Amino acid sequence: MENKIIFHANIDDDPTDFTRLQDFAEASLDHVVLDGISDLTKYTGFGVTKSAVTQISVAPGRLYSAGKVYSSGSTAWSKDFITQLPVAGKKIACIVSWGSESDTDVRPRQFLINAETRQAEPQAVPLVHARVANLNVVIGNEAPDPVAPLVDVGYTVIAQVVLTPTGVDTIKMIEDNKLPSVQRHEERIIDLETFEETAGLQIKTLSTDIAALKQAANRGEVDQATMGRTLTRLAVLESKNGVLYTAIDSSANFFLDHSKSKLDDPLSHAKVEEGIRMPAAAEGVSALSIFNPLDPNATIKNGLMLPSYTREAWLQSGSISGEVQVAAYSVSSFDMVQKTIARQRIRYGNEFIVCTNSLWWQTGQFDGVSRFFRAGEIYEVLNPGDAWGHSWMRVRQIWIDTYDEAYWDKITTTTTVTGTQIAETWLQGQNMWLDAVGVCFTRLAASGSAHIAIVEVSDYGLPNLKQCIAQTTLLRENMKLNAETVVPLQPTYLSAGKRYALVITTAADHWVAVVPGQQFTQGTFFYVLDGAYAQGDAFKDLWMRLYRCKFNTARAVITLNPLQLPGGILAIDLIAGTIIPDGTSLTYEIQVGSQWFNLIDVDKYMLGQGGTIPPLLPLRAVYMGSVDCMPGLNLIDSSVHVSRPDVYAQHVTTTRTLPAPSTQIRVIERYEGFDPIYHTASCKLLTGAPGFGTQVSPSSVSTFIDPNDGAYERTYVFNLGAAVTQYRVLTRTDTSTNQRVFHVGWQKDYAL
Repeated sequence: MENKIIFHANIDDDPTDFTRLQDFAEASLDHVVLDGISDLTKYTGFGVTKSAVTQISVAPGRLYSAGKVYSSGSTAWSKDFITQLPVAGKKIACIVSWGSESDTDVRPRQFLINAETRQAEPQAVPLVHARVANLNVVIGNEAPDPVAPLVDVGYTVIAQVVLTPTGVDTIKMIEDNKLPSVQRHEERIIDLETFEETAGLQIKTLSTDIAALKQAANRGEVDQATMGRTLTRLAVLESKNGVLYTAIDSSANFFLDHSKSKLDDPLSHAKVEEGIRMPAAAEGVSALSIFNPLDPNATIKNGLMLPSYTREAWLQSGSISGEVQVAAYSVSSFDMVQKTIARQRIRYGNEFIVCTNSLWWQTGQFDGVSRFFRAGEIYEVLNPGDAWGHSWMRVRQIWIDTYDEAYWDKITTTTTVTGTQIAETWLQGQNMWLDAVGVCFTRLAASGSAHIAIVEVSDYGLPNLKQCIAQTTLLRENMKLNAETVVPLQPTYLSAGKRYALVITTAADHWVAVVPGQQFTQGTFFYVLDGAYAQGDAFKDLWMRLYRCKFNTARAVITLNPLQLPGGILAIDLIAGTIIPDGTSLTYEIQVGSQWFNLIDVDKYMLGQGGTIPPLLPLRAVYMGSVDCMPGLNLIDSSVHVSRPDVYAQHVTTTRTLPAPSTQIRVIERYEGFDPIYHTASCKLLTGAPGFGTQVSPSSVSTFIDPNDGAYERTYVFNLGAAVTQYRVLTRTDTSTNQRVFHVGWQKDYAL
């Protein structure tokens, strides 16, 4: 009991003291219930049974609410529904309870009215102050398939009774509102322990199974039969494309890169982007930035914008049982190569008509990474075979390109640290954002910081310092002795099925806590000898605790600064470092008038619709996921390119050099999205090397309309008076309005 009344010998007792005795006991019991049992509104007892055809009986019970306990008494409560039965259908009656307080048990008692004569007179007064659990019913509407009635917030539903024209049909207790007892918790714990001994071990290995499945899915295998069929089909491609077998030479350009385009030619006025397209008549570039830096829906750390979250402990390696001297191992210099968040690119607008040549990205012949995601940097391509590894979506008016991995090594930062190094690995079982790590120092040197890093683990199970995804410096004054030191990190995305390592490097004589090796079975403790990781230590693991981001909501909308371009915007090209885990989405919305439109809903709105070209577009990002995982957007390396296309384009190819002179050259071009009402196209040869100042018009032109998609394939025949060995191709496209554009899908030429 928190408070007690102190009685002294020979003291004149006051009646209020005896009342306060009960008040103190009552308050203490209320606190025990509120703090230790439940602060919610729950019930116990109140068993509802059918006592007659139209009648129910409710056993005595108690109602727990905000720490107070209300009782219904010692007698059962009954209810007869004879006058409330449905006529033809059914009804649902909810048995509800609520708490109230009242003074009861009124009895006569003698009250002293004259102290000298000891005269007294009787008065009827209440002797008991009771907390009463009241009972009643709330009856719903009659229907063939009835629903439960709406119950006010102040009532607690105990049971639902289904009524039919003949009486009480069924009774269902509302178990969610029932207060569980300690004995019931004990029974559930026993069941969980039994489950842990049987199926628990198998579930613990699911993360390993996921990793294996992911690796198998990403491994591409081509058998010899498939390769043979591919080579056979390649042998007849020229024939199917109309190239005569007597041709001196042939060439094809799918305009997926600039290798065959001479964009610096004075005649050039085109954009090469999966085809020859109209260049921008006006454009502007800006970085993504949040409109309100104090937006409660957003958390921004070092430019990484996530929905608002709280930090939550997620994984602990075990219980501390010993310590390790970090300085006991050899001193070396380590190069930590930090990877960066991979990018996503979204292109939106009428001009982004899907080109059939986009399928060639899958061949690996073209470098999709540098073509899609570069924003002024020089990429370091460590593995050329991965240069085109990205996912892409092409639908009319919106293109989305996403790099396959969350972090890439195309743009890196190298940091050199010197000292002794230890590491602890673990297998990541689920997608999450890591916000901080906890370590425990058992002894501390007088000075000296520690370098903390999160790195990926190589296929050999060793921490890979060339694939660092987060790092920070822990200063000596921030280290705690014999207590957990929480080290904040830039929020770092961890993929399910991958292995990661916590790496500690220090030149000071610090000691860290360890746990027994059998406690943490999904990781390995490593240390460095002679500049290389030694065999993992199976007898101990580093004590560590990982903290994840627990997001406040499953959907967040964050307003960004608006896009603007004088004269109006008809196209948006957005590139940003983006991580979108499986099961989540990150989309962008623009506001036109008073309505918001998602960029992916091109069937609902498109820029320029209705003839209006908006010069200002409010922009916001829409995050969808769960409280456990959300997308992330890096504002630092982002760029948004807004533009509107010109009404014409001119493209000049690089010089074509023939193996022998020719007087007859044919050029075939495919025009996609072509509408002769608005569009025109033409082609000329540029000859007269080395300046190529002579423009030669075609001798004849023929057009074939593809029945599948309506594209125009036009063949230009050039009969030359004098043989040439070099030439260039000049292509011109025009439109009467920049809101209706088309492009050149591919260009083929051959000489006879």
